[in-house]
Amino acid sequence: MDGEQLMSLAHTEGVRATAVAFKPGTDANTEGTLLWVGTSLGEIMEVEVATQRILQSKGGVHARCDVTHIYRHLNELWTVDESGTIHIWGPDIDGTPNLSGHPHQSNKLPRGHTFSMVVGDELWHATGKAVRVFSPSLDGSKPFQVLVRPLTADGAGDISAGTQVKTHPDQVFFGHVDGKVSIFSTKDYSCLSVLSVSSWKINALAGVGEYMWAAYNTGKMCVYDMGQQPWVVRKEWQAHDQPIVKMKADPASSYRLDRLQVISLGADNKVRVWDGLLQDDWLEEDMKSKDTKYCDFDEIHAHIMTWNAGASTPHSLRYSDGDAGFFQELVQSSGSPDIFVFGFQELVDLEDKTATAKRFLKSSKKKEGTDQERMSHQYRDWRDFLMKTLDDYMPADDLYHLLQTAPMVGLFTCVFVKSSLRERIRNLSASEVKRGMGGLHGNKGAVCIRFQVDDSSLCFVNCHLAAGQTQSNSRHTDVAAILDTVMFPEERDSAACIDSFTCGGDGSMILDHELCILNGDLNYRIDTMSRDTVVKAVKQQNLSKLLERDQLLVARRRNPAFRLRAFDELPITFAPTYKYDVGTDNYDTSEKKRSPAWCDRLLYRGRGRIQQQDYRRHEVRVSDHRPVTGSFRLWVKKVNPRDRAVAWMESQQGFEDLQQQALADENSQEGSPEPK
Repeated sequence: MDGEQLMSLAHTEGVRATAVAFKPGTDANTEGTLLWVGTSLGEIMEVEVATQRILQSKGGVHARCDVTHIYRHLNELWTVDESGTIHIWGPDIDGTPNLSGHPHQSNKLPRGHTFSMVVGDELWHATGKAVRVFSPSLDGSKPFQVLVRPLTADGAGDISAGTQVKTHPDQVFFGHVDGKVSIFSTKDYSCLSVLSVSSWKINALAGVGEYMWAAYNTGKMCVYDMGQQPWVVRKEWQAHDQPIVKMKADPASSYRLDRLQVISLGADNKVRVWDGLLQDDWLEEDMKSKDTKYCDFDEIHAHIMTWNAGASTPHSLRYSDGDAGFFQELVQSSGSPDIFVFGFQELVDLEDKTATAKRFLKSSKKKEGTDQERMSHQYRDWRDFLMKTLDDYMPADDLYHLLQTAPMVGLFTCVFVKSSLRERIRNLSASEVKRGMGGLHGNKGAVCIRFQVDDSSLCFVNCHLAAGQTQSNSRHTDVAAILDTVMFPEERDSAACIDSFTCGGDGSMILDHELCILNGDLNYRIDTMSRDTVVKAVKQQNLSKLLERDQLLVARRRNPAFRLRAFDELPITFAPTYKYDVGTDNYDTSEKKRSPAWCDRLLYRGRGRIQQQDYRRHEVRVSDHRPVTGSFRLWVKKVNPRDRAVAWMESQQGFEDLQQQALADENSQEGSPEPK
């Protein structure tokens, strides 16, 4: 309740406590009063918590080996040492285990233990990738080793964690070092499925209600909704600065404390208690679901362009009649949106490896200044060109202001807004994330611009991810790093956070924002097809065949940890936008003959408040990429404080009702507070 130390036990020099477990109580009220402690000498002691007295001890029972585990099974305790010896201590006359006598049964487990857990009346014991099922049964109803052969999950690494979930009573879930989760049946011991939920090592799993909680070697914790396939990440956060060592759902908290809680222990020596019902998230979602009761909504329009310009300049567009009119046609056909976003990649020549290396590694400050001036000049040229295009070709009544620019090496974003919208904008901020050369340089990464319109937060992200046919995992890593970076000033007003941001965020990260549009050269390719096969399919307009192998879409379908699953994308109906011979309509005929791909994408995230109206490519031949554009309808809100207060009280009452029902369900499922 308050963190007060209740017991401290000092051992003699050279002796370590290596395993602990509470002894079963004679009734619910005596649970947690007695503790069994196993030591490095193979001794087991029974300690009274209240008096800190050693009531009994049993020396040499584990032949001077470390006692590695003490398992609770109903009113039995099972002790295991590092040699694999298991002793079963059954109930004595008073119905609890007793150290004054001898173990009721002993046997051997295999060495190389990586994880184990009690499942029903069985011990599921993992050594590496293999799981063996044992029955330390006092009545002898089953052989000690239940199965002749161990269980394995194809394609999964060593087992490092496991749990059961009350809503799936006939299943056992194991976490693996490679971020996979395997699911086994307790009825026929078959492997039901293997899910890839992360690339991080899973250090602990816990079933909480209908959700799966996972604790990772990175210090992160994730909550997964198992109702969808693949699982959906409901919440993710940095729980500890170092790896999470243990995590447990507290089975008695609903009975003792009137709450559901999850406990985590980190290698940072911190124990943290988490709300198993995710109250803050529930309240936020409930408030968002009824925001039409206390908000006035206004529809605004945005037009987004993304283009890998291949070091093109505004002047170079004039060399081709077809290219020269692109921007004029783009703005004139846009329908005079409230917001224009122009996102460029490679405004400097990143293909020139020598020049790029010199730019990153140069030591001459004079040369650095010259190079920076040249890059700044290119950004300035594009900014001025876009300003002039809008001034020249938009209706006289539609005056556009340059709201913000964001440059980083080859990346460049320009955001323009109508003058009628400008006065409603606040909290404007721009930032960048470098991902090139291990995060040191900005040839890859993202530039982001965020602001609020009335009480809604908007964020526009322009990305250039890792290149290469085989580098999809590097692209996944880039995306995760971009979305996990704290890059904007945080909002300190908690009410303003709930009203203007999402996912419990404070506006400091991209996914905190309610309306988010991500564009860029994401560099995702088409897998397991030769270039000639891809080109032939494009000519035959058989795009569905190619989209089935698109790395981004495949990751969205199969990988719950893929961070772009948080975004939506309109179905692609246009040919791949990469890679062309410059100045032609021919896909790459150079020596490398790179395969066509949909590298250039537009994705959005808006919880039902964004609607994309079109998704198309444009025939500009001055670069090896084609530009892609999309027009969007965005709904922004203005909060009515009085109506909001009423809605907040309704949400609070709704959560209290949910909490009472959840606690009642938890206690009825347990039958008693005695853990099993």
